[in-house]
Amino acid sequence: MYAVVRSRIVSGAYPPGYHLLESVLTAELGVSRSPVRAALRRLTEESLVITEPHRGAFVAELTRSDIDEVFDLRQTLEPKAAGLAALTRSDDEADALFESVRLMEAIIESRSSLYRAELLLNNQEFHDLILAAARAPRLLQIVKTLTASSLTLGTFHYYSDADIARSVIFHRDLAVAILKQQPEVAAALMAAHLGIAHHAFVDRRFGDSRG
Repeated sequence: MYAVVRSRIVSGAYPPGYHLLESVLTAELGVSRSPVRAALRRLTEESLVITEPHRGAFVAELTRSDIDEVFDLRQTLEPKAAGLAALTRSDDEADALFESVRLMEAIIESRSSLYRAELLLNNQEFHDLILAAARAPRLLQIVKTLTASSLTLGTFHYYSDADIARSVIFHRDLAVAILKQQPEVAAALMAAHLGIAHHAFVDRRFGDSRG
């Protein structure tokens, strides 16, 4: 229940400001009100939903400033994680990164009706693999909190085919840099990857960019 509603929020199926009526959700999803209420409470804790007294729950309207802040924080923290991962990764973790890239390519080639949602999950797992390989539990927790509570998770629902192709290249290059234990290269690639993703996302979502 929680996963379904969350997916619809990050994909834009439930747009910002959308009134999440319990009666409508129970009818749409074929469940009782209890799991609906539990899901809405959890999504409120993640800042994806806002609950207003006497009015109900609404999809949070994250502003351009909100999204800029999250991306700026990620661009500060995740390059550090990528550099650490290049120094501390195991052989199995390096293999897992390449397997993630191969899966990303397969998802794009098959292009199922859910391929953007599949890419979203694949992308999240790739970044989580790097965070885990960094052996920095506090850094991992901070970044995962940032990504879990923001609509930047929905990037692939806004990306063009060219944006998606570019992400594959960055993921492959990051996997190579981490395999070869090149921390400076890995950090620089992650910074560039997130910086370009930031511009592409706000350009598609807001119709402009920062240049």
